[in-house]
Amino acid sequence: MDELASAFSGLPYFSPNMMINRSETCATRKLTQCTDFGVSMNDISSKFQRGPENAPDLTRQEYFARKTVVEQVANCKTAKIYNNEWAPILYKYERDWGHLVFTDMTISRFLLVMTFPDTCNCGNLSHHDYDALTKYQADRFMSLLVYLNGEWDWGNKPAWVRATYVTPSTGFKVTSDFLENLDAHAGDHRKPGQPPIFQVTKDKFTPTLLPGELEKIDNTVARGSTSKRRDPTKPSVREQVLGTKEDRPEVSKAWKQANARQCAYCEVPKEADLHDYGRCKLVYYCGQQCQRMAWPSHKVSCRKA
Repeated sequence: MDELASAFSGLPYFSPNMMINRSETCATRKLTQCTDFGVSMNDISSKFQRGPENAPDLTRQEYFARKTVVEQVANCKTAKIYNNEWAPILYKYERDWGHLVFTDMTISRFLLVMTFPDTCNCGNLSHHDYDALTKYQADRFMSLLVYLNGEWDWGNKPAWVRATYVTPSTGFKVTSDFLENLDAHAGDHRKPGQPPIFQVTKDKFTPTLLPGELEKIDNTVARGSTSKRRDPTKPSVREQVLGTKEDRPEVSKAWKQANARQCAYCEVPKEADLHDYGRCKLVYYCGQQCQRMAWPSHKVSCRKA
């Protein structure tokens, strides 16, 4: 994407955010592209129409689990609100376990679905882990929405995030309740034998973002936008979304494994040993050699940030 951005950088009014990547895993960039170019341009349904061999960033099980949920939501006639269909815009995001995200056409209501393996009796995984991770992701996504809207005047005011999880035992399908009672009150909604549903709103969520993450969000919006500017006369919403590391869920080591990143130059995916670029903090490289080779094309985006 940096190479394409560099090629078009001389055009008037060009912004790096105009380069839409349906495999995008940055939630901030994806949300701003939804408001700039429309939800349909950011729909990732096509990723699950060509087979798992065309999704090298997902394991075979991850691919089919997400495909099942995407098709279920697309085929559910009750999963509509105000006559607007839901569209999947993210199939994994950021570094901390985020999975599927759907939005309606107002980009103010969101469905979040986590995909997990079945639990076992080894003690490493538990339903408590799944509940905590899913609730944490709902709070985290709402924190991002509140910050983008309040700090950067992005989009509509967020209404709610509705979250649940699926496992092989559920056939990787969400419950019918998840797709029906969409305007339920904020809180935990549970039925015996079913994964819980967590509904968070802009007025009732747990702030989870860290100072370093807010810096990266600011850099991402500044890098990609030609119109969004902070209004210095408006009060900041930083304190509303700031959390601490202690707020993060206590889960087993198996779920502290983050989503793999790719080197921005050689594109080799790695779980660790990638370093963010110190200037913009938006891309990651294997080392100095990849960083030097990437600079001619990356500098356009970097200077924007």
